[in-house]
Amino acid sequence: VMAVAKHFPGHGDTSTDSHKTLPTITHDKDRLDDFEIKPFRKYIDAGLSGMMIGHLNIPALDPKRQPSSLSEPITTKLLQNDLGFSGLIFTDGLQMKGVSGEDNYCVRALLAGNDVLLGPVNTAKEFNAVKKAIVDTLLTESQIEVKCKKVLAYKYILGLNHVTTIEASGLIQSLNNANAEWINRNLHRDAMTLIKDDDKIVPLKGLDKRKIAAISIGASVDNTFHNILKMYGDVTCFNVSDSDALLQLKKILEPYNTIIVSVHTTRTNFSTAIQNVMQGKETVLAFFLNPYRIAAYASAVKNADGVLLAYEDTDLAQNYAAQAIFGGNAITGKAPVTVKGVFKEGKGINTKKIRLSYTVPEDVGIATSRLDGIETIVQEGIKAQAFPGCQILIAKDGEVIYNKSFGSFEYDGKQKVTNTDLYDLASMTKATATVPAVMKLYDDAKLKLNTAISNYVSALKGTEKSDITVRDALLHESRLPAFIPYYMNAIDEDSYEGKLFNRTQTSLYSAQFDANTWARTDYRFKPSMVSQTPKAGFLPLAEGLYINETYSDTIISEIAKSKLSKRKQYVYSCLNFMLLKEVVEKISKEDLNTFVQENFFSKLGATTTTYNPLTKFDKQRIVPTEKDDFLRKQLLQGYVHDEGAAFMGGISGNAGLFSDANDIAKLYQMWLNMGTYGGEEYLSPKTCQLFLQAKSGISRRGLGFDKPETTTGKSSPTALSAPAGTYGHTGFTGTCFWVDPDNNLIYIFLSNRVNDKRTHNAISTLNIRTRIQEEIYSAMKKGTVSQETNITNTNTNDKQKTDAE
Repeated sequence: VMAVAKHFPGHGDTSTDSHKTLPTITHDKDRLDDFEIKPFRKYIDAGLSGMMIGHLNIPALDPKRQPSSLSEPITTKLLQNDLGFSGLIFTDGLQMKGVSGEDNYCVRALLAGNDVLLGPVNTAKEFNAVKKAIVDTLLTESQIEVKCKKVLAYKYILGLNHVTTIEASGLIQSLNNANAEWINRNLHRDAMTLIKDDDKIVPLKGLDKRKIAAISIGASVDNTFHNILKMYGDVTCFNVSDSDALLQLKKILEPYNTIIVSVHTTRTNFSTAIQNVMQGKETVLAFFLNPYRIAAYASAVKNADGVLLAYEDTDLAQNYAAQAIFGGNAITGKAPVTVKGVFKEGKGINTKKIRLSYTVPEDVGIATSRLDGIETIVQEGIKAQAFPGCQILIAKDGEVIYNKSFGSFEYDGKQKVTNTDLYDLASMTKATATVPAVMKLYDDAKLKLNTAISNYVSALKGTEKSDITVRDALLHESRLPAFIPYYMNAIDEDSYEGKLFNRTQTSLYSAQFDANTWARTDYRFKPSMVSQTPKAGFLPLAEGLYINETYSDTIISEIAKSKLSKRKQYVYSCLNFMLLKEVVEKISKEDLNTFVQENFFSKLGATTTTYNPLTKFDKQRIVPTEKDDFLRKQLLQGYVHDEGAAFMGGISGNAGLFSDANDIAKLYQMWLNMGTYGGEEYLSPKTCQLFLQAKSGISRRGLGFDKPETTTGKSSPTALSAPAGTYGHTGFTGTCFWVDPDNNLIYIFLSNRVNDKRTHNAISTLNIRTRIQEEIYSAMKKGTVSQETNITNTNTNDKQKTDAE
């Protein structure tokens, strides 16, 4: 391969395309020497052997205004004589309109000093023209022989006298490797140019106060730009192809206060229509066009709040433009040209990175191939029916380097999991909803850790539980039991005879409750507690079932009646977090879901993170969990799996939260940032430091978080390579998240291992979650750690951990 510089003497500052016409460059010789010719001089001095001549009209260099590719003053005098270039000289494509209309252009190109004539329109005709020129003595045979020998010499230099066969298998993959993609991504990221931002709208902040619409003009419906925008927040997307369609959106856009308009086509001018629909809105314009094309949009640019140049309409340009608008990446680009009436060369406003970005592992020093073992482990789990599908997200140094979904909603394989599907987080709810709520109240001096929960939960007053503190509950040191049957008070005891559960399966006890327990299903619920029709005062329990909203008081009452253990010790219990939910709601005077939405998720742009997801999302977007044969007698899809949370109306401190992996990563990154995200402060660094670093004196637990086990001989919920400062939580449905501040690392695994039965425990016996986490640490190390070693090192962590869940 020969490296060839083009297009001599400089095609950069032209407003027309030499494929279609002959561009004119009006600069004088001094300007040309200082700018256009300078890089070519550097290349020649460095020993470059190939040069391509452009089709350009440059009066300062050729008074006859010949195309530079046909110009002896440019090709011979300037390039060869003045600059000393002695390598192989190519014309630009001779079929291009900038030269193809010229008479006898191949002969003239040879006379000008070119060695190789590239792609003439009619090869036979031009070949005969060259032969005739020799007969007519316009050209000499020796001139042709010199050029031919020059071509052969460079073929020899390039080793073409020893032809070797290239292995074609895998060639495309080899050329388009991970390192090439990384370089390409960096080029697109750094090219983004913000030419207007008078009111500092970019990057977008205050997402909870914005109602955002994105309109793409001339792009496909499912375009990358819109898909990436939606990863940052709640963005409603529209696609139009003509001005009439754009104008028809004006009425629809009335509820929106922020508009992002992206222009992907040069087919017509949409400037007037854009100005019409953006009236009264904060507007960001993104142009996926050659900068010169933006001259037609001068009025729209003038009236917009922010204007971003992305230069070309490729997937990567769309990807990084969307990230730039939301602050996933800093904007540092500068305009390379002047567009009269719009912007000047060198214009470019810098912004800071304020949110997660989406990139490849190479950006944080990890080879993409080193994470290949993750998919191997996942496929092993799916094949063993440890779970039908999953989402995995890895973020390091504020950059999401792995965000993939595998498998299906169920084992039938009918619906594949995507990155935007929602999973039941189960006990991850404790650390993802209840703990942030407690942190916020603590940060606002509305709650102290040593305050007795009975101050807010009157049912505990006068009982032996009256002294349980918020700290005790967060550390699971309250002496409360691990579990109570939350649903028993809703079942009519007179509706069946005998016992409800049995140790063996019989025709009467046909519903499997757990690995060692079977239940009967011929009971009835109390009509005052559970209804099969919707009515006032009842909340959804499952499809076709509704629970009395007062039943949560019944559960709290049963917790108050439960028996405490005799001594203070660590006992993992959902009851602690049910009580903490009551504390949050009593202080905030809001339900827990409303409180965390207002203070965290809406501001973070975590649109999928919510309790009772069916109130916001289509059922087909929510991954199903267990086929509950005992209580709700249906496949649970969109209703919380945990019975306690379900009988509290779906909103509880121990479980009930749903999300995709991408959105909860925003919360965890906020913690890594010590309380800030998206240019806003959510929590003070002091509060973050306390909650994220504190650890019990009698167990591995933190303030609401689980942590690695550091005591020798005890199993750990994390990979052995996870540092002691790591914090996170696991979930009964087959989920986990771990945040490692030492390595600025987030690892999230979401699955529905309880589909279609909660007794599926292969995720634990195969140590799926901890092995994947170990793969991440192995990838970050310089040496390689084999998968066999990972399996051995992780022991049976997942099995013992899930039993505790």
